Amino acid sequence: MLLAAATTATAQIAETGAPVRLMKDTQSELYNPILSADGQKLLYSAADYSNLRLYDFNDNVSVTVSKEARSGLDAQFTPDGKAIVYVDQKAGADGMPLRQVKKYDIARGTTAELSEASRFVGRPVVTDNAVSAVVGKKKIAAGKRLMTGVRTDGTRLYITVNGVESAYTPVAKSAGYIWASMSPDGSRVMFFAAGHGIVITDLGGNIVAEPGNYEAPVWYDNNTVIAMKATDDGHQLKSSQIVMLRADGSEIQELTRPESMSMNPTASAAAGKIVYNTIDGRLYQMNIKLRD
Repeated sequence: MLLAAATTATAQIAETGAPVRLMKDTQSELYNPILSADGQKLLYSAADYSNLRLYDFNDNVSVTVSKEARSGLDAQFTPDGKAIVYVDQKAGADGMPLRQVKKYDIARGTTAELSEASRFVGRPVVTDNAVSAVVGKKKIAAGKRLMTGVRTDGTRLYITVNGVESAYTPVAKSAGYIWASMSPDGSRVMFFAAGHGIVITDLGGNIVAEPGNYEAPVWYDNNTVIAMKATDDGHQLKSSQIVMLRADGSEIQELTRPESMSMNPTASAAAGKIVYNTIDGRLYQMNIKLRD
């Protein structure tokens, strides 16, 4: 009952089904879900982002992509859903951690190294034909030239348009930017500014909307965002719930209750569903139907 969709939401943006638990009694340590664009596959990992696994909804089968540390932290599907780009971490000869960009071919079950191991590897920017990442002090590219994409580094927002990357600082007073993504139609960029909240800009880095102080935002469609609303006492979480927002911040709908301790949402408009994990390491799926 704690996980049931709230009935006292401030708006009714969508009709929602009851949450359904995924992989019950077949897998453990289910955290950090990431849906493919078509919603037919799901990445997940352990609480510390190790042990990256891939679940196929059609076959009801999970396979291990990488057992290495942090392999689930920056993991993402290519937009066509054919491959997974991730960054794993191992100890170097001196015991210090080294990270490396890798690509997993889903059909073949094979892994290719896209970069050398380095102390610093930024979150890769991924399209169907291109992978770009900052590795050490240089930027590496695999496949074709990256034409459109977004990444963050500290308090800098980097947007690539027509193959040219530009840096912006839309929010001057912030501890850093994270969770950057581009809208499905490629016209806007969304990120979270620490101490400020969700920020949406155009491709020139100009702020066009600030939906609110919510975390882990993901696009559902061009006008709708799924995010997490959490409270803490400075040491641990007191509550956490999944919410749906109009991208312009005009409406919000609670999808789970604060006491559900639900977090880390991922969404697929093509499949009409979201997936999230709870604090105890369980995954839930909720069907979504936007209202007209």
